Amino acid sequence: MKLGIIGKLFPVMFSRVVYGYTARAVPELDIRAFQKKHRKEYRKMVRRTPSVGSMRDNMFAPVMYLACYGFSYYKADPAHITLDVFDGMIDALCKSDMMKRFYRGKNCFDQKEIDKYVRGSERSKKRKYPMDWVFDFSYDLSVPEYYVTHRECGVCKIGQQENLMFLTPHMCVMDYPTIEYKGGRLLRTKTLGAGGDCCDFHVIREVR
Repeated sequence: MKLGIIGKLFPVMFSRVVYGYTARAVPELDIRAFQKKHRKEYRKMVRRTPSVGSMRDNMFAPVMYLACYGFSYYKADPAHITLDVFDGMIDALCKSDMMKRFYRGKNCFDQKEIDKYVRGSERSKKRKYPMDWVFDFSYDLSVPEYYVTHRECGVCKIGQQENLMFLTPHMCVMDYPTIEYKGGRLLRTKTLGAGGDCCDFHVIREVR
């Protein structure tokens, strides 16, 4: 992939939350040196990861950069970034004001959102990009609810590429709060990252 604007933006957007958390969680770590190493590893990982197309054509293209950011965070210093620290970083990102602002006003069941999934599912089945997601999608807005069944996952493919597949389930937890921020509730029994035969997303409206 090319870094591009989005690829360059992710480290800037996440910097305060991620490194602020890391400095508190691992006080013995030289945070400036770690930050430099993390960003270097992130850029290398992005560049060696095959593209899944542009953001205009692929709704999951930004997730590839997010996955590279997460995997490279661990890879930058495995001696200090334990699984507990990694989980804490993911949690800090999910609960951050930045993440909440990003999803503010978005709706899981908006017709534009549904249309994106319909187009994305059709496109994914063409298998144009080996690193891409492949998924089925169905919905009923009278409920409202929708189902996304991922048969292949780009995050898992990066995990395999980097020999860090064990981290993938720790990244999958981000799906829950991001869907909640859009007014939905995720019901899921299995994921590809945890060894399932698919990721069985069932999203319903959150009752508040």
